[in-house]
Amino acid sequence: MKLHYFFKHQRLVSVTKFLLISLIFGLAYTQDPIYNSPENQNTKFLHGLANAGYGFLNEDWVANTIDPLPAFSWLVEITCKYIHPEYMFYVYYFLIFGTYVYSILAIVNYIYDFKKNKLKTIVYFTILIIIHTVHLKIFQFDLGRDLHYGVAGQYVLGKVFQPSTFGVFIILSICCSLYKRYYLAVFLLALAATFHPTYLVSAGILTFAYLIVVYIREKNLFKIFFMGLLSLILVLPVYSYMSGTFTPTNPQLWHQAQEFIVQLRIPHHSLPQVWLREDGYKAYIQACIVIFALWLVRKSELFLILLIPFLATVLSTIIQLLVNSNTIAFIAPWRLSIFLVPIATSIVLAQIVTFIFNRYRVFISKYQQVIVRLCITIISIIVIVGTINQVLSFGYGKTSNMMMDFVRENRQSGETYLIPPDMSDMRKFRLSTGSPIFINDKTHPYKDIEVLEWVERLKKARDFYQMSDRSCQILSELVANYSITHVVLYKEQRNLECDHLKRIYRNKKYQVAKIE
Repeated sequence: MKLHYFFKHQRLVSVTKFLLISLIFGLAYTQDPIYNSPENQNTKFLHGLANAGYGFLNEDWVANTIDPLPAFSWLVEITCKYIHPEYMFYVYYFLIFGTYVYSILAIVNYIYDFKKNKLKTIVYFTILIIIHTVHLKIFQFDLGRDLHYGVAGQYVLGKVFQPSTFGVFIILSICCSLYKRYYLAVFLLALAATFHPTYLVSAGILTFAYLIVVYIREKNLFKIFFMGLLSLILVLPVYSYMSGTFTPTNPQLWHQAQEFIVQLRIPHHSLPQVWLREDGYKAYIQACIVIFALWLVRKSELFLILLIPFLATVLSTIIQLLVNSNTIAFIAPWRLSIFLVPIATSIVLAQIVTFIFNRYRVFISKYQQVIVRLCITIISIIVIVGTINQVLSFGYGKTSNMMMDFVRENRQSGETYLIPPDMSDMRKFRLSTGSPIFINDKTHPYKDIEVLEWVERLKKARDFYQMSDRSCQILSELVANYSITHVVLYKEQRNLECDHLKRIYRNKKYQVAKIE
């Protein structure tokens, strides 16, 4: 009986530590407000919120296109319907933060065994928070971002909870593989890919790396076969959905759709010649960090687990630069860097901490209490600043928010808003108001025929907002063909006078006009 209570107490302590670390790291990192931010959640949440009956988003054109993220949309839908339409998503992200930190610490402990020295763990955790939250720039290299982001603007941890944050389960999977929990590691890869199908490539390459490690370690072909089979079974549902649902309508339409997405919509993610130029030397510094980390772990099993995806990243980037394939660019295999860089950074950081503790052992032992207090002070300051920034990020005084408040409070079924398609501040219009829009440049479908329709709509919206002698004629055509009911006007558009255009809201930057 005493043993039972001992283990129960240990589990309670472990859960409490996890929740505390999740809270500390999450407050320090900060999250953007879901309904008041121009980030990716405006695209990723759309189908789920529409299915949950949020506002009238179920009447939005893009919300009725084929959903590329069915598992994530399902999570958004049930959360919005049965728990809370906003606050629970912040809780999810806090738990992801905790999983991230615990995974990184477990990987570091596997290599350096920090568990034997609590002071070393405290110092390491403090530095880990600093390099994720303190945005100190050395030239254009942001230490608070680029040491845990991947290349091409890809990342696991970002400003908002979204499908890419499920990449934390890839890092946890690598952690589990080091501790010989191979079946769990394979399951976690499939979980990440299910919630974000672009992780299918990462899951496949890492599973291959695990199979090689198991063969070298155990020479167990039976285990290798079942690991591979389990991986295939687990990813089969999401792979079947993606390959079956997004099959090309015909080769020409598929090529055109890929061209628009890769070359025009997301070249900063898809084209190495673009992101290498825009990132400058960042990608090369990140590659050097990964190479150094590989050298540090060269005698451990982590070496092969990191080496194989690193080689895949480098080779795919070189091949894409040589052949310029839209298909390779669309798949973006360099997304593997989203877990390579943070793990490599954590290894290099652990080596630095270990070196300092070995070199200055006497000094550190003498001032141990001072170091602990300093670490607690630093963490406290970062958490307080992060909390303040979190509150300020809601930005309730912005003119766009006041305009959207008006739209939300007066929304009705059957309305469709024409909004400036290229304004980043307008990307949040759907989620902030719960009202359908005609189109914007951020949120696009993935089915080829739907992509081409999105491109056509985007062109027509841009033509209207360019302000010419044809603006009223273009608006009349949009009203006739797409049932536009309201128009958001800004800057020079505020002076536009068209028949049946009645202003129903004004502030110093925006106007809302109703089509009568």
